[in-house]
Amino acid sequence: MSKLSILFASAFVAVSSCAVHAAELTAESITKAIDDVSNDETKLKAYCAMAAKMDEIGDDDKAAEAAGDEIDGYFKTLGPDFESAWSGAQEAPEDSPQAKAFEDAMTKLEEKCQK
Repeated sequence: MSKLSILFASAFVAVSSCAVHAAELTAESITKAIDDVSNDETKLKAYCAMAAKMDEIGDDDKAAEAAGDEIDGYFKTLGPDFESAWSGAQEAPEDSPQAKAFEDAMTKLEEKCQK
């Protein structure tokens, strides 16, 4: 996983209280949810802003706690499908198809933020 993905996972695993668990998510549904963010201008801007905020926060636990509401707002904009994919992928075994799909889709999404 990328550094950004690991930071998100460690800092905000509790952000989402999704009913959908990793076992219920397919690699295809994870990829679709993340691709939907990539293809929606508003969601893409929200994700890129969230990624920038996470880079700014780094490993600072106090800053992460202070930014909690802001991060929650980004997740609301990104939508429940993205949130489910995010949570499910974080719970999936590292070598699972879900984790691989998440990593691949997130890499593509992160590349769009750098353009």
